[in-house]
Amino acid sequence: MEEVADEEEPIRFAKVFPRPVADVLGVGQTVFEEIRESQVDMGLEKNPWAPFDDEYEWGLAEWLSKRVNKTATDEFLKLAITKNRTQPSFTSNYTFQKKLDKLPTGPGWTCEIVTSTGDRVGGDRKPLTEQHELWRRDPVECVRDLIGNPAFKDYLSYVPEQVFADPQGKTRVYDEMWTGDWWWNMQERLPSGAVVAPVILASDKTNLTRFRGDKAAWPIYLTIGNIKKDIRRQPSKHATVLIGYLPISKMLHFKDDEGRQIARYRLFHNCMRLVTKPLVDAGRHGVDMICADRNIRRIHPILAAYIADHPEQCLIACCKENHCPRCVVGTKHRGDHFDSPLQDVNETRATLERHKNGKDPHLFEDHGLRAIYFPFWSHLPHTDIFMCITPDILHQLHKGVFKDHIVSWCSTIISDAEFDARFQAMSDFHGLRHFKRGISTVSQWTCTEHKEMQRVVLGVIAGAVEPRVFRAARAVLDFIYYAQYQAHTDTTLARMQEALDVFHVNKDVFVELGLRQHFNIPKVHSMRHYVQSIRALGSADGFNSESPERLHIDYAKDAYQASSKVDYIAQMTHWLELQEAVFRHGMFLNWVASKGGLGESLDSDLLEDEDEEPTFADSDIIPSGLLASHGYHVAKSCPFLAVSVSRLQTDFGAIDFIPALQTFLTHHFPHSSISASQYDRFDLFKSVSLRLPRRDHISDLKRLNRVRAHPAIPNRDRRKPPSPAHFDVAFVVEDHQLWESGTGFDGMSKSLSLLWAHDADTLATGLRLAQIRAIFKLPSHYGKFPHPLAYVEWFRPLRDPEPATNLYRLARSTRNQRRFASVISVRDLLQAAHLMPRFGSSKVDVSWINGDVLELADEFYVNPYINFHIFDTIQHLY
Repeated sequence: MEEVADEEEPIRFAKVFPRPVADVLGVGQTVFEEIRESQVDMGLEKNPWAPFDDEYEWGLAEWLSKRVNKTATDEFLKLAITKNRTQPSFTSNYTFQKKLDKLPTGPGWTCEIVTSTGDRVGGDRKPLTEQHELWRRDPVECVRDLIGNPAFKDYLSYVPEQVFADPQGKTRVYDEMWTGDWWWNMQERLPSGAVVAPVILASDKTNLTRFRGDKAAWPIYLTIGNIKKDIRRQPSKHATVLIGYLPISKMLHFKDDEGRQIARYRLFHNCMRLVTKPLVDAGRHGVDMICADRNIRRIHPILAAYIADHPEQCLIACCKENHCPRCVVGTKHRGDHFDSPLQDVNETRATLERHKNGKDPHLFEDHGLRAIYFPFWSHLPHTDIFMCITPDILHQLHKGVFKDHIVSWCSTIISDAEFDARFQAMSDFHGLRHFKRGISTVSQWTCTEHKEMQRVVLGVIAGAVEPRVFRAARAVLDFIYYAQYQAHTDTTLARMQEALDVFHVNKDVFVELGLRQHFNIPKVHSMRHYVQSIRALGSADGFNSESPERLHIDYAKDAYQASSKVDYIAQMTHWLELQEAVFRHGMFLNWVASKGGLGESLDSDLLEDEDEEPTFADSDIIPSGLLASHGYHVAKSCPFLAVSVSRLQTDFGAIDFIPALQTFLTHHFPHSSISASQYDRFDLFKSVSLRLPRRDHISDLKRLNRVRAHPAIPNRDRRKPPSPAHFDVAFVVEDHQLWESGTGFDGMSKSLSLLWAHDADTLATGLRLAQIRAIFKLPSHYGKFPHPLAYVEWFRPLRDPEPATNLYRLARSTRNQRRFASVISVRDLLQAAHLMPRFGSSKVDVSWINGDVLELADEFYVNPYINFHIFDTIQHLY
């Protein structure tokens, strides 16, 4: 077993495939090398920006093509200042477009006419027909383009792996597609030395007009599982490409709705068969391709995954929407908690064939099949279309099970008014959306709103619903959070399954309350297939339908807006071809620059990671010593200067600032004769940013926690209200000896799961929660201290979770009927925390909605769902 490790990543133990894989058949030129060689042959060695004159003209051309429409481009180029000063080599939009046409393009577009014959007859007594335009590109050439793109060289894999978290090979890890069972099993079917290119398709019909008209497009996207999933997910990387537009028709040459519906289904499969036809021979025999590392390998592009929402999944699987597109579960048993066998491709194909021949096989009705006799997938080699149906976190979990069911049921139990009031009264947290008008007034729900609700919904319903309702809701939330993990082990998958088991144990309470009569809900049933799919294809974040919906903006909506709105599909393909050519030329120039061909003159943003949050340089992060790579950052200058103690007490709420500071001074400067003085002034920071250790199984994003401590800040625009006060809560290492001796952390992140190990009634971690009231510098006359300080107000130590909710319950810590406060070092702040008010069973106090609930409530819950880091910690994972 081979050990694989990066500098800050957990150690992975990879078992390599036992037979030869990815044999090198020779060496060739990548497309960028061919372009560069062509330029050199034409005497353009010093002008890689050709057909543009230089770097500056290319920059102008890139901006015009991306940001400016044709009319405005023409007007700009004809301005006197452009003609006389800028003086580009193109003087009109026409000549500009001619320049763009000279750029190298990707696989070309073709338009194919597909004819459908209806059951209505015309005046000539012949059946009416309709011609449909299918715009498509060769998927094999698209695979060739992706696997040979030098920009993806460091993000490609050609071999399957079985990855383990331990050297004994007992705990499997599933993340990238090549770590799943499907690729390993597929490799066994292919000849020795071959390379699997798992083809991932996605399709989703989308409207092109928002307020009027019925213009729509049906894009088909393609990517390959050889590319790392975090690259595939980013639209700016162009690792997912458009390969076709399916025709959309009302099928009015059919007599009735039933005939029109089945005709639309058959048209879809007919067109998809044409789109995927090149994959038949390529998947069976393989195609020699030049890969990104210049090596020639025999590639077998095989359909492995299809991303779609439930109606389209059923369309692909040729079944009715009240059936499962993956398994043979009966329509009345989808709510039952047992596994059913997957649909069998050969059996389904035979059943459809018998039905076409006039027979009436019982399986046709039992499996809810439709009369689609020539499914597009029936002749694709090595393809099990039912295994290809991937989890759809967006529609099945966020929108479906959570929003449409759990939230709806809980809102009915509590009442819409009280549900809204609790959301309105929810406590603050940096980055958390505050539903200041509740949720009933939200007119358009997106995935972002669903996720924001999930972060606090348990605090909203706690105490207002009976325990079984709460357990069912929490189980669904646990399942949704696990489903979004970017890497899984056998342990996390077992916990994911356990969450589903808990939901099914408690779900009957919704029937008893009259909210449901049954659970034959497709999206609830779909949860049974998540673990199986992750083991086969890798973690579900690699197949989320959020990605195709984001691609609609670039490949459908923007393209439509660039057209004349007449015969728009043809114009859209041409516009996209030019956009792709501009992007490819930008990548080519980055490649030339990386080879030293442009010096340091080029500064392109094409390879920036659009999903990465702003980060500080490592030199700006002060190591805390609490965990590997953990640290903090404060601003270089304090925004609050020379703040008096009286203002600290009134505006910042640091009531016992002087005695708390004196206690700190006595401990850290025992030989100093200087005491804390009421007359001193202090420089205060607005916030501190905490960098958390990497935990790649959840995400490498959102590693920065911002903890704020400032009063209301007046707005420069007097017409607008001041920025509200924020005094955040954080986990603080109160006892360093207990922290270091009682946790036993390992390597990279020291496995935060052990933070919650019990010692009698109190969690023996050295951790405690505190509200941060002020972050300040220690004035130099007191002595030199290496870190900023924080005035904090403590909460009581963590004890066993509350039995009814399994949430940690807290109240403020007091001494002599005053809040217990201390001055601590900022380096002791571990990470931000969110405390939700414990609403209980009574209605929300109106003052909580309009005031600061952290000041008004007596008891709180520690929120385990505020972010994935805390969720992962509290769930005892990794």
